[in-house]
Amino acid sequence: MHVPRHLIRALAVVSVSVLVACTPQIGGGSGGNRIVTPAPAAKPSGARATPSPTDTTAPTAPAAPATGSTAARLRGEGLSSADLYSAYRAILDMYVDPVDGRQLITAATQSLRQGLRDMPVLPMLTMPLELVGATSGDADKDWQAFGDAYDSVVTKMPGWAQQAHPDWTVLRSMAESLHDGHTSFMTPDEAKRRNETSFAGIGVLMSRPQDNQPPLIAEIFPNSPAAGSGLKRGDRIVGVDGQDVTGQAVGDIATVIRGQPGTQVRLQVNRLGAPQPLEFTMRRAVVQVDQVIGRQVPNAPIGYLKVRSFGDPSTVDQVLGILDQGRQRGLKGWVVDLRGNPGGSLSAVIGAAAGFFDANHSVIGYQVDRQRRQTPLQTQPLNLLNGAALVVLVDRESASGAEIFAAALQEAQIATLIGSKTAGNVGVATQITLPDDSVLQVTEQRFVSPGGAQLDGVGVTPDVQVDMTDEDLQNDRDPQLGKALELIVQKITSSPGG
Repeated sequence: MHVPRHLIRALAVVSVSVLVACTPQIGGGSGGNRIVTPAPAAKPSGARATPSPTDTTAPTAPAAPATGSTAARLRGEGLSSADLYSAYRAILDMYVDPVDGRQLITAATQSLRQGLRDMPVLPMLTMPLELVGATSGDADKDWQAFGDAYDSVVTKMPGWAQQAHPDWTVLRSMAESLHDGHTSFMTPDEAKRRNETSFAGIGVLMSRPQDNQPPLIAEIFPNSPAAGSGLKRGDRIVGVDGQDVTGQAVGDIATVIRGQPGTQVRLQVNRLGAPQPLEFTMRRAVVQVDQVIGRQVPNAPIGYLKVRSFGDPSTVDQVLGILDQGRQRGLKGWVVDLRGNPGGSLSAVIGAAAGFFDANHSVIGYQVDRQRRQTPLQTQPLNLLNGAALVVLVDRESASGAEIFAAALQEAQIATLIGSKTAGNVGVATQITLPDDSVLQVTEQRFVSPGGAQLDGVGVTPDVQVDMTDEDLQNDRDPQLGKALELIVQKITSSPGG
């Protein structure tokens, strides 16, 4: 395929609007600018995506120390101190860095005290918790003192316990005390939402707000209720069904928006240039979100590959299939978009990476465990780029497996990274499902780049820094994609075969 250089340069001006305007399509037929991917493989029964870059397993819970109260459920669906002890021991035994049990118990005790502070109760009811004081340094003995106090309080205050969920408060506070993005606690509803690839909602992606502003609509998914509603990228969500949501977290707003298919929901948004909030009414529907999108820029030898996550088992086949079709079409360059990609399965990251690396770069990073032993992340190189130029887009939402992938491409000098610094949230986390279907996620390993660079807590710095501002979203601009297309054209026209 040969395209005159002056024509390729001219295409850089229009490519952004073309790619933004195109409706991504995966599968079904051929021709046009679509790059058709293989049909996604059926998910095995019981399979679920994980937010961390590895397949996770639920370890056997350690036995709880003996306490004066029964280890059975103390209050309906709540967790007993024995259940909480299993989570406590999991953190102590599995976390990638040594953890002092006193830190966890202090965090748990303080969180419960805070939750009870404004409760109109007799001091004698909460006295056991107040008496949890200095710890001995013996992890099990210290937990028994806390566990006895916990059981006493929730038994005497069952109404408060059912409403306030002190069990979840304890688990969340212990996880958060480690200040590690991969170690976290999820309620049953949060865990369910995390693993969804389809849901009953309106089909929008909200960005993390800046400067304490309401979140912006960063993307509207095709064929969704929002797509035909009149909503626009850059709209700020300020209300749902008349309820003010300006001070709520993005996840909480998403929960309010979602509901039963076919039910109605009203969104109130602030729009740039509009003097008053605008309201849009939609009917919720199950929204299918393509995790991999492949297209060719019209009339140019340039491919665009969007990978939303590495959580779906079919991601590897889809990515490799798109790259192979691009090779057969003679594409000269690729823009790979990892913005907003939270990671997923480590095996999927390694499998997808095979299409981008050659035999000289088969190691894309190293796992580092609790004993500081390093295990190489070895891929089986397929080198489907076949010499094509590569630009990779990243942003502050690119995390975990996406960061491993981007760092390896950058260090191998296979790709130029464009965008903003990544999340710096890179670790292997095991998910422990508790009896009420809540989930504790514990970081077991961290990663370094092939050259040994620390990724967790640091992130990956792009070669070309281009930020996406709120104003860009509100004006439907994408300067990061624009810069990527400009650079890929330069790479193609400057190469000997361009």
